[in-house]
Amino acid sequence: MIDAPGPWGTGPFVLADGISTLTTRSPQVIMEPNETYWDPARKPTVRIVYDNSLSKEEALAAVAEGKVDVVLDLTIDEARRFDGRGKASVHTKPAKTLLAGVFNQAKPNSPWNDPDLRRAMNQAIDRKKLIQQGANGWGTEMPAFIHPGRYGADAGMKPYALDVEAARTVIAKADIPNHEVMLLAAPEWKGVVEAISADLKAVGLTVKPDYSKTELEGWDIKLVWHFDWSPQYPVGVVHREFFGKSGAFRSGEEDAGFDALYDKLLRTPHQPAQEQVVKEVERYMFDHAKALFLFSPFNLAAVSDRCDFTAYDTCMSELAETRIRPTPG
Repeated sequence: MIDAPGPWGTGPFVLADGISTLTTRSPQVIMEPNETYWDPARKPTVRIVYDNSLSKEEALAAVAEGKVDVVLDLTIDEARRFDGRGKASVHTKPAKTLLAGVFNQAKPNSPWNDPDLRRAMNQAIDRKKLIQQGANGWGTEMPAFIHPGRYGADAGMKPYALDVEAARTVIAKADIPNHEVMLLAAPEWKGVVEAISADLKAVGLTVKPDYSKTELEGWDIKLVWHFDWSPQYPVGVVHREFFGKSGAFRSGEEDAGFDALYDKLLRTPHQPAQEQVVKEVERYMFDHAKALFLFSPFNLAAVSDRCDFTAYDTCMSELAETRIRPTPG
């Protein structure tokens, strides 16, 4: 939260003008280089102006015309349609993000309290096709919530394998009224929903999508995008939000198994023991199919050709490594 002029701490920039909080943003926020920044190799040389007065459409038009340098957080469709006309391009960055389906275990007589059914739903999804058709290839497969090779990832875990016959057998016996599934999602995930719908149709389910951003009563699955901004604590940032006692995305009773592992993690401060507990948490999520595990969407940005832009896999926009190339002549 930035709510007064800087300097702020020891970062590469100081706030010169404007305000940016969770609830309030001024039309412009101006950041000047911090002349006393501690790292000379990353010391900025240009000011940054965040223009909050432009709509996303106006901002994309401006970057294509060379009037704006960076537009962050593009949706898949926006990135697909973007035409920089030789003055800008789309930058893609694998990131510590996840897109997963939350099963509604809180509704009366919820079928999603059955772990076998949740596993079958995961076996019904062709994740490679989902990424290609639903996300234009801009995504990374992962078994649960942690990317392969990152802190806490279990090298022995692989994504649920596509098994249409096994999924169909379990789903046919499940108490899903009319074999219909209501799937809630933000409009930007329409392509993903369509790919999921095709996979679920193959195992005997009809998907009823809703993009209204209203949590309708009786929903079955809700797509949630989230990200891990922590260097080495994904359970605190991601898993807790989905399954913890105070989790923002949890839909159902508290999970005693998860809570016990989380308490164990909090009592394990030293490496490498802590990472082993993180792996236990990730394995628990996978073995119990606690979510519909999908993929990790890339960070997408429109960037002018005069700008050397560095994206962060944590979804943060520090911009210290970003440089503006001198104009020829």
